[in-house]
Amino acid sequence: MRLLVIYRYLILGGVTTQLANRLRYLEDKVETHFAYFKDYGGRSAFGGYPHVHLFHSHQELARFIRGESFDLVAVIDTPEAYQALAEAEYTGPVLHEVHTTTQQVSYLGQLDLEKIEAFLVPSHYVAQHLKNLWPELDKPCHVVPNCLDTAHFAPVALGEDVESELVRKIILWVGKLDQHKNWPLFLEVAQQVIQRGYDCQFWMVGGETAKPQTVLELLAAAEQRGLLGRLHWFSRVEYHLMPKVYSMAGTSGGLSLSTSRNESFGMTVLESLACGCPPLAPDVGALGEVLDGELAACLYSSAQAEAIADRAIQLLDDEDLRHRIIQAGQAKIKGRYSIDAAAEQYYRTLLQIVH
Repeated sequence: MRLLVIYRYLILGGVTTQLANRLRYLEDKVETHFAYFKDYGGRSAFGGYPHVHLFHSHQELARFIRGESFDLVAVIDTPEAYQALAEAEYTGPVLHEVHTTTQQVSYLGQLDLEKIEAFLVPSHYVAQHLKNLWPELDKPCHVVPNCLDTAHFAPVALGEDVESELVRKIILWVGKLDQHKNWPLFLEVAQQVIQRGYDCQFWMVGGETAKPQTVLELLAAAEQRGLLGRLHWFSRVEYHLMPKVYSMAGTSGGLSLSTSRNESFGMTVLESLACGCPPLAPDVGALGEVLDGELAACLYSSAQAEAIADRAIQLLDDEDLRHRIIQAGQAKIKGRYSIDAAAEQYYRTLLQIVH
């Protein structure tokens, strides 16, 4: 089988990481090509894999498709891909993947459903949203969870020299500096934690693509809240170093904190769990699916910084709760979200659509 995957942004993390994870399972089964329109430095996620292509227009992509013979095309939240498919006169099946969340799916109403064989989503939450958006939708909708590379995301032995420097507990935030990830709320929570007398440090990872004005807003907000001496902003951390970042936060006795307004899945909470760092996340979108059962202790329901800070302090102080969360999380990841488990399900779905 020859598969073409089309996605707009070649960026570290998010969908690109997911595609790289799937590739590890598919590489000896499917010849997979990846087409991107904008490069933000995410190529390193694929190592030296040769079939990662960058196109500057849908016309360029159309010429590429005409010169190839693909059994299946997967389009991920990139409506302009259909212009290329039409110009290339592609007549094979199209699998449309939805990885975005409800505030960003307005483009779906503009799609020509006749061009799409099936949908694929990472959670039942997104599947239900599609049904709400199109009550008359009669296309198959496959729920295939995202997969995590558990060989890569695992606790890292830091060494005595590093551990001795972790004198303050780390509260870690990972994401883009945008409204969706709601980074200002993280700074509000950080201020509340400090005001309660907790001697923590706060790490923010991500934001390489942020506009200069956004960065200035971040620094100004941190200064206003008295956080500059405790805040460390890392605009970019290479994919292979993220397990060490999570492990440092967990080993310090800290946690990871998500402040997202919505999530179609929630990979960062799984990454954090896999590396031994308890996550704290809002009960929005699909996060309640991922953090269910005993892991529901990681969810908060209030969007108020004071209430979130209270939950964070509970997770900082309760060693027994931290241990139970990590044990339950790592067991669930192995059984449902590992590459062997989730990417195999993805592969079976591809076969079903093609055959």
